[in-house]
Amino acid sequence: MSAAKRESNVVQMQVTLPEGRVGHLAFTEDIESYLRRAHNLFGGGLDGADTVVLLEMFFAYKLGSDGNSPGSGKQAVVAVVSFLEHCKTTPWLWQPQHLQHYIASLKTQGLAAATIRGRHHYIKDFCLSILADRPVANKILSRHPGGNFQQIADDKSRALVRGARQRKKKLTCPTPNEVQQVFKWFEAEILEAIEINSKSLYPLLRDRAVITMFYAYGLRKDELRRVDLTDFDFDPECPQYQNFGLLHVIGKGKKQRTLPILVPGMYEFVKHYVEVIRPHWLSNGGVPPEDRSAMFFSDCRKRISKTAIERAVKLRFRQAGVTRNVSPHRLRDVFLTAMTDTLGLSSASDLAGHSMATTTEGYYRKASSIKGDPIKQHVNRLYKNRGDATD
Repeated sequence: MSAAKRESNVVQMQVTLPEGRVGHLAFTEDIESYLRRAHNLFGGGLDGADTVVLLEMFFAYKLGSDGNSPGSGKQAVVAVVSFLEHCKTTPWLWQPQHLQHYIASLKTQGLAAATIRGRHHYIKDFCLSILADRPVANKILSRHPGGNFQQIADDKSRALVRGARQRKKKLTCPTPNEVQQVFKWFEAEILEAIEINSKSLYPLLRDRAVITMFYAYGLRKDELRRVDLTDFDFDPECPQYQNFGLLHVIGKGKKQRTLPILVPGMYEFVKHYVEVIRPHWLSNGGVPPEDRSAMFFSDCRKRISKTAIERAVKLRFRQAGVTRNVSPHRLRDVFLTAMTDTLGLSSASDLAGHSMATTTEGYYRKASSIKGDPIKQHVNRLYKNRGDATD
């Protein structure tokens, strides 16, 4: 847990504010003007003070939990303050109609659909961050009976901005052949980068390892971001994989699972990255102490963010000539489909970290299956056994 988030968890809900500032935490000085706007919007007092506490907690949440930069965290606070000024209602009294009117006003301003969805995301994330910190949420609600942070966070609120006059790009699952096409492209690009001594060599090798981890372990995006080098362990059943045979993962709901390398050929990529490429990111001493154990680093030598991971996956698939709009989670589909084919649904569910096998079943993609269409396969076997030719 970051220092920012740890400090937010011990915020005292005091009404008396420090002289010269409405914010209570030192690291929120950059958003002081927005905290003051929210404070003054409700005339100070208990409502203004508690709103400031929640905004500071949200800012800490964006920096600590999501790993955002201060600028990105500030952008999230700006979006929430804009919503506060529009509805003139404290966060614990927000209702879906407040969000509906706000979205409608944004549309009349001619803002891009992506901007509207972004504003909605920040508002919903604000409520989720409060609900994630139950001691603070309970204390706020005890001071304001009748309050509720669940209204805007409910999934039904998505309908208010669905499409926003534009459909989001559909994310599709790549086939195994397309994944192999990307790895072949990596091989050619890496050889060329070595020949010309290009600066793109290390980002290429890092991104190949990122895609390898998704494809070999079926990780979620946040699970990959949080992987540390110490999470790898020796696999006695596969001694040839040495210290990289097992990966210990903490997934959703803090559920722990141990994943072996199940996809052939992936071990070499992981080992090469850890032993040869990862030290490059640590070489100049620019990595923060809290990030030095991280598996992957961004170009600015910090633990890689979820946004950077998604950008890398989409970019490399596009550069390799794959026309599908691929996301990291779709690579998880490829992994779980392959595991369902080879190990069965129950084992694939355990590897995915799903509580129910029916959830894993929803990840099965016929186009990514090594078996293909089971009906067609059965018909082909019948005709083959009869010695008849098929069209």
